[in-house]
Amino acid sequence: MYNKIYQILDEKGRAKTGIFLDGPYMGKKCILKPETVIREENCGEAAEKKSGVQLIPEKTEDASIWDNYLNILSETKETKVTEADGHRLFVEDYRKNPRLVIFGGGHVSQPTAHLGKMLGFHVTIMDDREYFVTKERFPEADQLVYGDFKELDKYITPYDNTYYVILTRGHIGDADCLRRLLHRPYEYLGMIGSKNKVRITRENLLKEGYTLEQLDEVHAPIGIPLGGQLPEEIAVSIMAEIIKVKNQHYSAYCDEKVEAAVLEGRHGVMVTIAEKSGSSPRGVGSKMFVEPSGHITGSIGGGKVEYEAINHCKEVKEKEVKHYVLTADGQDSLGMICGGQVTVVFERV
Repeated sequence: MYNKIYQILDEKGRAKTGIFLDGPYMGKKCILKPETVIREENCGEAAEKKSGVQLIPEKTEDASIWDNYLNILSETKETKVTEADGHRLFVEDYRKNPRLVIFGGGHVSQPTAHLGKMLGFHVTIMDDREYFVTKERFPEADQLVYGDFKELDKYITPYDNTYYVILTRGHIGDADCLRRLLHRPYEYLGMIGSKNKVRITRENLLKEGYTLEQLDEVHAPIGIPLGGQLPEEIAVSIMAEIIKVKNQHYSAYCDEKVEAAVLEGRHGVMVTIAEKSGSSPRGVGSKMFVEPSGHITGSIGGGKVEYEAINHCKEVKEKEVKHYVLTADGQDSLGMICGGQVTVVFERV
């Protein structure tokens, strides 16, 4: 199943999984794959959610079970354990390879692209002026696109984990971009402009059939108000708002070395921290891949918990959940004095 998870992440930049930690469905697992839905302009369905999901159970016969928990999975926006019918359901929200797409190649776009690249985004610049999208102006950009904003769907592939920034040279270009982007999935959509320009653009789009629900999701005027006037200062305010949105929910850390081990076809046990409290070593979602040879990729924090988990991998048949107590006495105690508790999921891959 991890092969499928990592394939979806490469394709969409987002994926979500759920696994029961106890109860009658203990060990059952599924994936929620984002399904991109791009609607035609003024199709009358504008108020519907921007992206659907495809529910993929680990075993096809479990599809009817997971249908009952689709709402819980969809509404859980971060990596954590939640309750489902009185039982614990561990939801992992994966994010990878975020894309920053900037429309307009002007003076604010240059420092915004630089900051975006520095912060780990794949950066695309699009402008309808060919001489504004050059390597001289944007040496760090991953993709430069010259074309009409009205035809952006021809050039910019839909991708769920995308952050769109509209910085064209005028309100016409801004509105052209906004019309098309409102019909596709995104993590962030922001548009530069004065309050008056934003108000007029909103009024015009409402007359065209777009909804308040759609328009209220647009960050406009763009950026966190820092009082800056210089292009570099405006770029900082834009990227600060994007980072705030990006990190508003806790996502599972995607360890690329662990991912590579799985995609290379290696066999072993995936070890994941599902819950933690107190002075436990690493965060929820941390992973370690333990092969029969003893080769280990990733880490759940080292120390006694990791040592015990590695030893336990030899006994794992399919899936197991173990609870470790980081104290000197009591049931499940590891004879430690640092305090804290850790719930660990073991999955044979």
